[in-house]
Amino acid sequence: MNPLNSIHAMSTSLESLSRIAGDWWLPKGASTFSPEVHFLWILFFVITIFFTALIVVLTVYFSIRYRRTPQRQHADPSPAHNLPLEITWTTIPLIIVMVIFALGFKYYMNMNVPPTNTYNIGVKAQKWAWTFTYPNHAVSSTLYLPVNRAVKLSMTSSDVLHGFWIPSLSIQKDVVPGRVMTIWVKQTRVGHFELQCAEYCGNGHSLMRSPVIVAKPEEFNEYLKAAANIWVKNGKPTPLAEVGEDLYTTYGCNGCHTADGSAGTGPTWKDLAGSQVPLASGQMATADYAYLKQAILYPGRKMVKNYGNIMPDFYNDFAGPGHTRQRRLNAMIWYINTLSTHANAASRPTVPNIPGTKTQAAPAGGKTTGTAKPVATGTPLPAAMVALGEKLYTSMGCNACHTVNGTRLVGPSWKNLAGYPQALTNGKTQIANYAFLRDMIINPDQLIVKTYSPLMPAMYAAQLAGGAKQKKKLDAIIWYINSLSDKRSAASEPPATK
Repeated sequence: MNPLNSIHAMSTSLESLSRIAGDWWLPKGASTFSPEVHFLWILFFVITIFFTALIVVLTVYFSIRYRRTPQRQHADPSPAHNLPLEITWTTIPLIIVMVIFALGFKYYMNMNVPPTNTYNIGVKAQKWAWTFTYPNHAVSSTLYLPVNRAVKLSMTSSDVLHGFWIPSLSIQKDVVPGRVMTIWVKQTRVGHFELQCAEYCGNGHSLMRSPVIVAKPEEFNEYLKAAANIWVKNGKPTPLAEVGEDLYTTYGCNGCHTADGSAGTGPTWKDLAGSQVPLASGQMATADYAYLKQAILYPGRKMVKNYGNIMPDFYNDFAGPGHTRQRRLNAMIWYINTLSTHANAASRPTVPNIPGTKTQAAPAGGKTTGTAKPVATGTPLPAAMVALGEKLYTSMGCNACHTVNGTRLVGPSWKNLAGYPQALTNGKTQIANYAFLRDMIINPDQLIVKTYSPLMPAMYAAQLAGGAKQKKKLDAIIWYINSLSDKRSAASEPPATK
């Protein structure tokens, strides 16, 4: 009998058991690789536990059995050589490691040799974001996958070594700069999962995450159709600044550049357009349209003072001929202008009247207007409570997962959260009133917003629930969340401070 066939038969039967045991202490498998990976992990774990226990038990037994006593002052005579014993303790480990090698090699080949007719998706890694490109030229920061179809992922890195890891799909691959790394996977169930970087890549490593959505074929096609046509939403032209804001997230700009004035790896976009920018050369530059365009296309030419030249050059994808590339560049620059009180005609792009694009008029102060926003109907904001909430947002680490400008991180953005309906993973939709906001902070596992994972630590319950001092902090945070929403109302505000 072929030894590999015997090993295959044994692994197949044990993999069935691993489906049950693996889902108990490992992420619930969602790909054809999951049973194999779970089985091998469990095998390693069981072998490790067995030999650890064996060695500890024998060590304790021999320590007691052959300890030095008044009656035994010298060691008992022992043989210097025992051939059968030496063969035994050599052969058994050899068999174990060869079985592990055979299984590991089999699984490795399965993972690295994709089948024919795979669906191909391009993956771009950069500090600190993932970007995905599909055959229909759609680009997104969310990885969409069709269920029950083999997908091949061709991955490159723009800067340093990254690790492409989706625990629920049981796949992991290093993404090496200057090389195209490939891996494939076949998803077995629909759901929302998470991609994260598995190699330390700098300050933002822990935030380098992307949603993964495995959908039915018809839903998958709808996702790609919407991602491919960023210029139209719900049958209407998308305002140019809104397109730019989407690109800010899609291309990973939010990984280094903030939109609210807070510090980041790169200069903030808040109040950038139209301002005077100090350069590393000692000169000053005016952030007009030409400067902003050059900063995106050729980031190393005019370095801002106190910042390093680490921006990847893949943004040259915006350069070259073609209306679409120029429109994307203009959309991003237009969005930068909406964030600045210094914006003016010189800092804004001259945008032709292109069908399918809605350009907002730019009033004084640089802000652009799209569709009318609802007016908040709540009580006047208590400035002291809002200021305290903003301080707690940083000091308690909320800013590590939740943005205040609408961009996506590990958790839902606080921008326009209060008063808006929130779709939950249990299929329900709830309005973000005061009770919802309170429970979201204190009992995060009870209210999981759709497309997000239950990652928020439960420590905030002890810090923000209980006495009057804790309640004041909780209400301050909720007041701050309300201050970020144009749909806040009496129902979303803390009742104790009205």
